[in-house]
Amino acid sequence: MSFAASEIRSSSPPDIQSLAPQPDRLQPSEGPLELIAVGDLAECPRSRGLKGVLPETSNLLGLKAAFLPREDSSVETARLAEDYPDAAFLALGDLVYRSGTNAEFDQCYDPVWGKLRYRTFPTPGNHEYRTPRAHGYFDYWKGQAGPERTGYYALHRGAWLILSLNSEVSADPASDQGRWLAKTLEEASERCILAFYHKPAHSIKSRGGSEAAIALFRTLQQAGATLVLNGHNHFYERTAPLDAEGRRDNHAGTIEFTVGTGGKTSHSIPPRDTTDAAIFETRGLLRLVLGESAFTWSFLSATDGRPLDEGRASCNPARQLTLVKNS
Repeated sequence: MSFAASEIRSSSPPDIQSLAPQPDRLQPSEGPLELIAVGDLAECPRSRGLKGVLPETSNLLGLKAAFLPREDSSVETARLAEDYPDAAFLALGDLVYRSGTNAEFDQCYDPVWGKLRYRTFPTPGNHEYRTPRAHGYFDYWKGQAGPERTGYYALHRGAWLILSLNSEVSADPASDQGRWLAKTLEEASERCILAFYHKPAHSIKSRGGSEAAIALFRTLQQAGATLVLNGHNHFYERTAPLDAEGRRDNHAGTIEFTVGTGGKTSHSIPPRDTTDAAIFETRGLLRLVLGESAFTWSFLSATDGRPLDEGRASCNPARQLTLVKNS
């Protein structure tokens, strides 16, 4: 199937079976699938007084509105997301600053992004884990965050395997996540793979604590993944197709998108030779349309919805070789 970036505004989000609180709103359908994705979202200024200084305690005392959602820098991006009501929303981690507490999710994230909750597929970020074991994140999302509070799960939709992974816990081959991912990839029959998790493995801004992200990317790339979506860095970046070690591989590489542009923004950083596009100081979200053997992308400005980077690519041909090998 071939299609243009301007096509398909009304394809249904994927069926996530028992993961969604309203599964009847997410029934499978034929044809391309529309997604939107962005991370690094709500950061609401605190109210003055006890309820702002101690939001969790203020909840117990019955003091509400510890945060000021109307002043959240991600409001504009959330409004753009609402312009795509039929798109499933991939939330790329660091969903609420500073620490992903229950109060922050309930009083800061939900007033701004709660309208998208029924169609959101989340992944946790490092700020969620500032709360022990990311309790606020898992309490808010419940089954939508995947089974057993692990933070990783798989979705199957037509030709696509869609994986929400956890870059904040171990992803070594011997880890629980590493074994689960290897088994899921081996058993999957889909010809195209999209994965999303918070920290990028390969970006023009290198940051510490990315060991799990690098391990995840290596495993995915060796399985023939087509694209990986991340947040963490507060700018938009699209890499060239990359091999398992992050080197350019135009024939059988995996494209990595960094979309940490929900709220905060970063100043310019010099590109690498593996960078095909980079946009700074701009809030926005990534729109994807997934077809039977290809996908289109467009990075949209939160200010006016204009596409600032767009294109089309085929699914990774290396995936076909992997399927033959595993058959």
